[in-house]
Amino acid sequence: MISNVNWRKKEALARKIDVRFERDMQDWPLEVSDPERLTEFLGHYDRESDHEFRELIAELIVFSIDEALFLLSTLSGEVLTRAASVLINHPKVVEYWVCPSANHSDEMFAITPWIRELART
Repeated sequence: MISNVNWRKKEALARKIDVRFERDMQDWPLEVSDPERLTEFLGHYDRESDHEFRELIAELIVFSIDEALFLLSTLSGEVLTRAASVLINHPKVVEYWVCPSANHSDEMFAITPWIRELART
């Protein structure tokens, strides 16, 4: 899921959390996701009060987790627990990554099995 938040809001958040932004970035959270900054992104989420910024950061977190699981196949339990507490507040983000019609690993994202567990809680 890519948020429908306007580009000005994305640009403002990008400056605030020090990630790239260009207006022609089609999949902004995918293009700036960074598994090595997951803890930092979680901290930004915790400190942020603006709902639209929080939604964008949640997307950035989920894309970063997906990349980490694709590359490393694992993440620390602490990071996943913190991420779960963020994502539970963004059901549309979770819903997208659940991939309900996917039955095999080649039909889903690396994060999908974890997200499915989260969605059941």
